[in-house]
Amino acid sequence: MASDGFLFDLSAALWRKSITDEKALLEALAVRLEQALPTMTTVERRMTLFSKNKPVRSVTVKFEGAEYRVALEGSGILAEKGKIVRNIRLKTEHLTLSQWLTELSSDLESYAQEHESTRQTLERFLLGD
Repeated sequence: MASDGFLFDLSAALWRKSITDEKALLEALAVRLEQALPTMTTVERRMTLFSKNKPVRSVTVKFEGAEYRVALEGSGILAEKGKIVRNIRLKTEHLTLSQWLTELSSDLESYAQEHESTRQTLERFLLGD
């Protein structure tokens, strides 16, 4: 059986492979992260008058010491990681989407190891079930 680290790395690799369609990637991330970590994930959607579609504007995932945010801005994706201490953002680092996915995957793996009760949910998230 594959280790959790392998599953997270594999998932990040699959995400990086689908970077070409940024809107679809952001939508998929929003759905999966909301399902896997509903109390830690915030999704901001763009509301337009008379439209049924509510496309994702940004996805934020908060861990104890870090906050990951990815947003569709202008002509591309903005990915950033913030360092959080006592609910105060001390530093914001702008990353490429590949770096962002790799670092998010690493923190997800650490979180899963620390919180056994969410392990099954995270595994379903990673495997796309």
